[in-house]
Amino acid sequence: MDQESKMKIKPTYLYLIRPIMARLLMVVSLVIVLQISRAQTVEAFASIDSSSIMIGDQIGMEIGVRLPNGFLVEWPSIGDTVNSHIEILKTSGIDSVVVDNSILLSQRLLITSFDSGYFEIKPFEFHFKTPEDSNSFLANTNTLFLQVSTPVVDTAQAFKAIKGPVEEPYTFVEALPWILLGFGVVALIIAGIWILRRRKKNQPVFARKPKPKLPPHVVAITKYEELRLSKLWQQGLLKPYYTQLTDITREYLENRYHFDALEMTTDEILEACSSHQINDTIRGKLKNVLQLADLVKFAKEKPTALENDLCLNHCIDFVEETKASQTVPDETTHTKSLTENKLSNV
Repeated sequence: MDQESKMKIKPTYLYLIRPIMARLLMVVSLVIVLQISRAQTVEAFASIDSSSIMIGDQIGMEIGVRLPNGFLVEWPSIGDTVNSHIEILKTSGIDSVVVDNSILLSQRLLITSFDSGYFEIKPFEFHFKTPEDSNSFLANTNTLFLQVSTPVVDTAQAFKAIKGPVEEPYTFVEALPWILLGFGVVALIIAGIWILRRRKKNQPVFARKPKPKLPPHVVAITKYEELRLSKLWQQGLLKPYYTQLTDITREYLENRYHFDALEMTTDEILEACSSHQINDTIRGKLKNVLQLADLVKFAKEKPTALENDLCLNHCIDFVEETKASQTVPDETTHTKSLTENKLSNV
């Protein structure tokens, strides 16, 4: 290829490349402009409730940012102070409000200052990103100024003495807790003395209510039935059978007629029964049972099966015929009658 042909091809190549480059540059420029325009729609703000306070006063401060939906924002880090002169006492949570196609984020701060002067509150920085771009943009709040003043003191006036606290009379409501505390201490002391006295007497601190005492005939009949079910004489245990039979009967006589039947002989029991209104038939049954029991216990008598069962039935008949129809005397009357019977026997 000669030199003339090369020069003809070169202009044709440049003619084709230049429009493509121009269009590409236009697209990139358009994207940059759109990103910058969207970034400009983000607005950070800051405000204080008052631009002037007295030293030690507390005022509110608000910071925030308005940005389109879908934008990601990094909230500025807030510590205990705004600067070396202004302290942050309290911070609230971040509130969000949707307005049209944008979102408004804000936070309240409670600030104070213990230095006097005119202080600058530097802008807070909000870093944000658009949904289509990973690049981070920056939005700054406006600069604020706070005037902190001290009270005006008239030095021409004489110093006044500091007044002490004013004493107020106590009310009943204020004294009531102490009164109740005093009653509680006294109650604890009394309860402690009462508990110690009962312990010295070997008495329980809280005595259970005694169960009502069953009538003598109910107790006796119950024990007779238990003896029948034990089947002692059927097992050849004649002496234990008659011993329990007579013990139950003696206990019944003692609780029913209030004489010491457990310590009496058969003849003494029969003699004591003669002073009570007991018919001869029933007394005869009792006599037969007691005498046969003595023979079994002391003479090794061996009654028949009919006699064994009949003695139990005689005892039940005796109890049924002689049971009391009135209320059983209390324990004091019972003990007194036993004592009188023992003295009379002596």
